[in-house]
Amino acid sequence: MTFRIFSLNCKLNTSLLMRVFLAGICFSSLEVAALTPCPSTEITSGVTVTTTCYVSSGTFTVDAGGGIIALNGFVISGNTDTLNNGGVISASNIGVFVINSGIATLNNSGTISASSYGIYLNSLASSIGTLNNTGTIGGTYGIYNRGGTIGTLNNLQGASSSALTYTGALPTNYNIIINGSSNYGQLTATHGSGSIAFNIYGNTGTTLVLGVNASVISANRYLNVLQGFSSLSGVTGTTGTYSSYRYSLVADAILADSWDLLTYLSGPSTADTQASLVNTSSALQSSITLQNTVLVNGFTYDCAVFDKNGICLSAGGRNTTVSAGSINNTSGLLIGSYRLDANNSRVGLSLDQNFSTSMPGGTIKQSNNTPMVGVFGVWQENLDTTGWQAKLSAGMGQKDTTIQRTIVGTSEPGVGSATMISQGAQAMGKYGFAVMDDVMVLPYAGVRYTRNNMGGYTEATSSTVTAPLTMNKVNTNSSAVLIGVEGKYKVMPDVTVLASGGVERNMSTNYDNYIATSSTITGLTPISMNPNMVRTRPTASLGAYYDVQKNQRLGINAIYRQEIYQAVGTTTVMATYTIGL
Repeated sequence: MTFRIFSLNCKLNTSLLMRVFLAGICFSSLEVAALTPCPSTEITSGVTVTTTCYVSSGTFTVDAGGGIIALNGFVISGNTDTLNNGGVISASNIGVFVINSGIATLNNSGTISASSYGIYLNSLASSIGTLNNTGTIGGTYGIYNRGGTIGTLNNLQGASSSALTYTGALPTNYNIIINGSSNYGQLTATHGSGSIAFNIYGNTGTTLVLGVNASVISANRYLNVLQGFSSLSGVTGTTGTYSSYRYSLVADAILADSWDLLTYLSGPSTADTQASLVNTSSALQSSITLQNTVLVNGFTYDCAVFDKNGICLSAGGRNTTVSAGSINNTSGLLIGSYRLDANNSRVGLSLDQNFSTSMPGGTIKQSNNTPMVGVFGVWQENLDTTGWQAKLSAGMGQKDTTIQRTIVGTSEPGVGSATMISQGAQAMGKYGFAVMDDVMVLPYAGVRYTRNNMGGYTEATSSTVTAPLTMNKVNTNSSAVLIGVEGKYKVMPDVTVLASGGVERNMSTNYDNYIATSSTITGLTPISMNPNMVRTRPTASLGAYYDVQKNQRLGINAIYRQEIYQAVGTTTVMATYTIGL
């Protein structure tokens, strides 16, 4: 054998980064020492090889009781028929180094452990026909295919130990081996290139390997079977059948760029689908809460700073959080009003335009296309807000809403779209009286009516949704009485602090159930949208404003509301700049 490697300078007894770099270039050099042929065609128990040996043809076997320790466990320098490892290949650099040559079959039921790469194909001329891995292959990457070819990779390594790590050109065919709900293959690719055909080992299109039984599966969700794939655009075989089961690759609910294998019989089970609907209804409750809160807070919008033309303009921003689901919503505000007479009667218009809405979990997504629109009219007895005051407010908003069901067990990630419309009106009366020169108290009472309607829809059929559901419309409406008291304290001539506290009590409430029907899934039951209604609820606010000039005001206000849903509260903070014209 005349092939030589750079054996002296490539021991790679250096940093991990340097080992990874050198591994790609050292072994294509022609240098000092000739490779040593492996001592026999089989390594049995107790054998340790302290230098790299090469295999060039035939079959080479490391028995279960045998092992090899070397700089590189094996260098494959010819067209080798088969390399079998049932023992331990422990290398200080590369376990199996396929250099400008090929292996017809590599069977690993033992351990291939290396500091750089467990298996390394150095060039386009390197290939492995079939790689059967029922053991462990480890290193910085378990497999580094630097442009070569791996025809078929059958893999069991993963869930019961650690995933098989891979970088470079992907295998042409990847077959996951499944031996149980917690013993199945996982492949983690980093900088993977090319396309890959996915299948379950033992299925049509795969070839059984002697000693490796066909996969045994059940209705299950096998987690993170493919990792490091931002999409499945380069993966074929993402759906199919195996024995009496159907399967599909679906996005993992937690880990980004990761895909689960969902297996099921004739379709998703009723129990899992029902559980999925319960989760989705909870997310929908939070979404309805957000819309209703924005609507109700809009009833407080006002613009009361005027100048000689009797016009008031106010601009600002609003942030609302919903405790359930950790929803966060940010909007811009534009409010205007016109004074009708000297008693400060006024009418106005408000626009609340969403900028962003964060709804963790991805179940509900809402567009920012249209603003919430409000109108109001105010009459007050005196300009200084003492005496009687009355305010009428109304508002309406519309949101295009996309709902994707959460996955529970065998349930499917069904997706559909509907329009959510929120509308309502409020009448409020106050009486203001001064208890001190700088302190004013304003008891209030009022009534409110709100409704939120979401249209029905049918989920779209896709590669991951084979049993789409049809969802009925969901309508909610309620009327409530409001009582409370506001307070104003003029801290200094230009600064006033505001506070309020009150109670809301529902007079009537109607909530439709969340109902799903399916032509293939039977036994689905309606879900109550508000089984533990909170009929009497506290509300409070705290704010201040600063009169920059006679006709200009900077204000901030925070509002807390206990919502009609059990254990759901909302907090809103608004800041505005107002100018009178």
